[in-house]
Amino acid sequence: MRIISGRHRGTKLFLPADDLIRPTSDRAKEMIFSTLNSILSKKKLKFDDMKVLDFFCGTGGLGIECISRGFKKVCFIDNSKIAINLTKKNLELIKAQKFAEIHKLDFRKLKFLSFKADIFFLDPPYNKFKVSEILESIRNARLIDDKSIGIIELPKSTPQNELVGLKIIKEKKVSDSLFLFIETK
Repeated sequence: MRIISGRHRGTKLFLPADDLIRPTSDRAKEMIFSTLNSILSKKKLKFDDMKVLDFFCGTGGLGIECISRGFKKVCFIDNSKIAINLTKKNLELIKAQKFAEIHKLDFRKLKFLSFKADIFFLDPPYNKFKVSEILESIRNARLIDDKSIGIIELPKSTPQNELVGLKIIKEKKVSDSLFLFIETK
C-alpha cells in the first residue's frame, strides 16, 4: 500500500499485522480520487480549500492520500487503538501531523468536535453497522452538513434497502467492494 499521488507519491505506508483492518487497495484509491476529481471539478471546488473526515480510518491511507494531494486538513476517527496508532505512525512517516486531527471514538458516542468536513470517507467493517445509523451520528455531531460529499465503501452484496435516502452521485465497483459517492442533504 502506497501513496499514489501528490507530494508524498510512492511512499509505502505501514500495514496492519493481521486482517482485522482492511486497507483500501491502491487500485480502489486510484478510482476513488479520479472520480472525486471529476465531481469536484464539475462543482468548481479545489482540494486546498477543503477539510476531510476519514471515518473508520484504519491505516489512515485515504486521509493521508488527501494530505499528499494538498487538502487543507484531515480528521481521522476510529474506535480501534491499533488503527489510531497505525494512522499516527503513517502520519509521522510523511511528517504530516500538523495537517491532521486524530480521535479514538466510537461512532455511537461522538462528541462535538470543532471540525466540519467538506468531504468524508466512510469505510466501516463490512456487514457490521448500518450506514444510515453512522451517517445520522456524524450529522448529529455536526461533522458534516448539507452538501458534504461522501465516499462510502461497502461490500458489493449490500442490500439496496440499506441505501434508501442517500443522494447517490456515482456508484463504482472494485473487486468485492461497492463505492458510493454521495452528497448529503
